[in-house]
Amino acid sequence: MKQCKKCGLPEHYTDIRFNDEGVCNYCEFYEAHKDVLEDRASLERQFTQKMEAAKAKAKSAGAKYDCLVGFSGGKDSTYIIYQLKETYGMRVLAFTFDNGFSTEYGRHNIENALSKLNVDHISFSMNDEKLRKQYAACVKLMHNFCSVCFHYMHYYSYLFAGQHNIPLIVNGRTSGQILQCADSTRGIEPFESSCHLKDFEYQMFHGLEERADRAGRMDYLKDIEAEAVSYFAYHDVSEEETMRFLEEKIGWVRPQGVSGHADCFAHAMAEHMSIEKRGFPIRAGELAVLVRRGKLTKEESQEILKKDYESFQEVSQETKDKFFQRISTG
Repeated sequence: MKQCKKCGLPEHYTDIRFNDEGVCNYCEFYEAHKDVLEDRASLERQFTQKMEAAKAKAKSAGAKYDCLVGFSGGKDSTYIIYQLKETYGMRVLAFTFDNGFSTEYGRHNIENALSKLNVDHISFSMNDEKLRKQYAACVKLMHNFCSVCFHYMHYYSYLFAGQHNIPLIVNGRTSGQILQCADSTRGIEPFESSCHLKDFEYQMFHGLEERADRAGRMDYLKDIEAEAVSYFAYHDVSEEETMRFLEEKIGWVRPQGVSGHADCFAHAMAEHMSIEKRGFPIRAGELAVLVRRGKLTKEESQEILKKDYESFQEVSQETKDKFFQRISTG
């Protein structure tokens, strides 16, 4: 099987192409834009400017909050809320989407964090019959269900921003998630940020959102404007640094013996479906970005992916039963 000479991505990775030297288009993009992507001082200045601009807009609009942050109880969202409030002086509204996949671990971390962070928080759910149908259809048609959660998290973040006159939505997408399929600057931070839901969803769906809009299948809240900013596109913080910081500051509890997202019981199914459909675990692209950035060697990345593959190639019948019961429409 052919692989990228630099990052190790396989030839069946999403929209991958190789040049004459065997280097993929994603590595080429990174090298061409490395000076911007790795200028940490400039990136942090840009982030600070965005925070100050949001404060000014919120004040002008008479808004109670400067920014909105989706909150799962995981390390990234918890860290972001802490930093926005304590370092940048932002008035934060945190929100949690109750999608039926949460775990006791995630709920405990949310409760603990809220008791320490002193931010306002809303938890919401949507019509469960509609949500189940969306999950079931996505699994049937795309062998995937995470895109349903992504869409509704984005949808409700813009809806809440519009309702509360909040000018800024801060998310926890990592540089790996942002750059894993980047071979153009369109929709890619820090080159471009999105101010409307449809533009933001381009980063995730790369054209599917346009077809859905033309077919009238999605409400893209076109009258609502709020800038969507990814905290980790502007700050270079490792997973270990994030967890140690939260353990020290608020007594956050890191997951034990769990690979992936311990705040979602369906994560193992998402990984399993990725391996079945695409032939590789979910974080293959993210790890390739770390290789390009010199944070991992290609061999270290491939060893991590090997363990993910071994962990999720098969899932227990109990996990499958619990998942399909959750998305059942019968």
